[in-house]
Amino acid sequence: MATYLPLAIFVGIMALRMMRMKKARPLRLPLLWIMPLFVTAAVALAFYGMPPSGLGWLCAAAGVVVGGAIGAQRARLMHLHIEGEGSKARVMMRQSPLAILLIVAVFIARRFVLPSGGMQGSGHPAGNALLVMDATLGFALGMVVALRLVLWLRARTMVANHVFDA
Repeated sequence: MATYLPLAIFVGIMALRMMRMKKARPLRLPLLWIMPLFVTAAVALAFYGMPPSGLGWLCAAAGVVVGGAIGAQRARLMHLHIEGEGSKARVMMRQSPLAILLIVAVFIARRFVLPSGGMQGSGHPAGNALLVMDATLGFALGMVVALRLVLWLRARTMVANHVFDA
């Protein structure tokens, strides 16, 4: 039961996202900075509470790079368009099936990249888990910041150049 419960929750969330994918929702440009701020604060608090070692910082940096690349790619896969004219115009966003599949692929890859034994090479038993945690924190930070930044840049360019579909 404990093995399949997280999988069932993940499948349920992905099914809900797939159903809601057809409907476009407004992309509120002035509010895109809020989630990266919260994630950055949470990661900074985690690193303040338990500072990483030298190898931990390297794992965190690698996580930021990989997460940033995946977040930027996910943002490029989302469909943006402008609805309305003049002062009533607003940028609308619709999820792409490929963006959802990218997240599913990340979860599947994580399952195979991080086996239950953890990473080898650290002398301390908790060292493996700490290195994985540092990389995961960096990954989350990179993914959220890159996703929101690329969405903001795309939407800003659309509005400035009067492009109605991207």
